[in-house]
Amino acid sequence: MGGSRPSPPSVIMPAPTAPTLYQSVTPLESYQDVAEQKKRIQTETAKLQEQRYQEVGTPAELGARQAGIRSREAAAYLASIPQGDKALEQITGVKDPYEPLKKTVTQELTDAQKAYAAAMQMVGRKPEPTIDETPSWAKRTVT
Repeated sequence: MGGSRPSPPSVIMPAPTAPTLYQSVTPLESYQDVAEQKKRIQTETAKLQEQRYQEVGTPAELGARQAGIRSREAAAYLASIPQGDKALEQITGVKDPYEPLKKTVTQELTDAQKAYAAAMQMVGRKPEPTIDETPSWAKRTVT
């Protein structure tokens, strides 16, 4: 029943081959082209940034505007608080119920005015754009 046993599997190993080495050489001109492109992008970005500063102001000017708005808000809020009635206080003996609120808002107004003064000192400053010279990697020679 059955026949003969199958022959054992035979493994045939191929002859080893020498590894292939690859070397990639990028010409110096390619690095210089990339450096020039980077410089062009930075120059265009600086132009756009200057245009933005002319349209809406520098970050320091924007901050000063916001500090001025906060100062005016605090002043308007302080002005909207009802004033105490001295005659009523003399008659009823009840002190001004808004006094704690007035003190708090007065302190907020003082802080806002200080912040506005500090922001106004920064107004003349404008961030300089970054434009790099040719990077070192664009100057290398093949060694």
